[in-house]
Amino acid sequence: MVTGGSGFIGTNMIDLLLKEDNIDILNIDIKPPREIKHNQYWRQCDILDLEKLKKEIRDFNPELVVHLAAKTGLNRPNLESYAENTTGVKNMLAALDGTPSVQRAVFTSTLLVCEMGYIPKHDTDYKPSTLYGESKMIGEKIVRGRQDLKFAWTIIRPISIWGPWGEEPYINFFRSIKQGWYFHTGSGHYKRSLGYVENAVFSILKLLRAPLEKIAGKTFYIADYEPADLYNMAEEIRLQLNARRIFKLPLTPIKLLAKVGDLLQRCGWENVPLQSFRLNNILTEYVFDMTPLKEVVGPQPFNIKEGIARTIKWLNQARRI
Repeated sequence: MVTGGSGFIGTNMIDLLLKEDNIDILNIDIKPPREIKHNQYWRQCDILDLEKLKKEIRDFNPELVVHLAAKTGLNRPNLESYAENTTGVKNMLAALDGTPSVQRAVFTSTLLVCEMGYIPKHDTDYKPSTLYGESKMIGEKIVRGRQDLKFAWTIIRPISIWGPWGEEPYINFFRSIKQGWYFHTGSGHYKRSLGYVENAVFSILKLLRAPLEKIAGKTFYIADYEPADLYNMAEEIRLQLNARRIFKLPLTPIKLLAKVGDLLQRCGWENVPLQSFRLNNILTEYVFDMTPLKEVVGPQPFNIKEGIARTIKWLNQARRI
């Protein structure tokens, strides 16, 4: 069972599961699937509706669960706006614990349980700087606080996932390079951990099937094993798209543009291409040690060039570029 299987990562998760033999699949999501072929596996359900959630889960009797459903976004007004990440987690635990068939569950958190650029010293070293990150921190604490669960759990923190079925800012990243208005920020070379989505869902499935002692009660960051150089990544996208040369702009005017973006965002433009938070995200180099994931999962199926090629193919097919 996948909750949030109609979303970005969830759609790729369902796609991967459909390649497996002899398994039944259920997608619980408040929204219909992005991929029409997934409609037969979808049951509409709000994870805040505990009674309906219990019924859907008991009717399906899952053995393995990937909990992806969440309220995302960084601009919501208060912590209550992220109830899916707190009360929703409580409801999931209640529903799963009341379903004897459940053996394992993966609960999805976020790297934003710590502020950008901060590498936590241990799993419960929290330092959120946004309400979204705080809500996910609360969700993690709810899971960790349940010592009486009848099933094994694992927490994952995806890192900057991109690829087919994706959303902003990475779709805009590809589109801006294609259209010729992307520019490198300052020196351009910033290394950071990123995760191609098909590698991410492959890793999640491997975690679900790993020996219990390797995953139970543990937290894993989900990303590609090697960090990406954003300059080199943009150049590879440019080459595959046959787009024009990418220019560099000094940092000072870019900061001014980000301030303008902040103003536009306050005026109601939710997906401003550039604002201060996003610029800080670009400029902040952070590389996570992916050894713990690699030791459990083993080799991932795609390198960054293949991921770019597959993303461009999807963008063309979906007419998003």
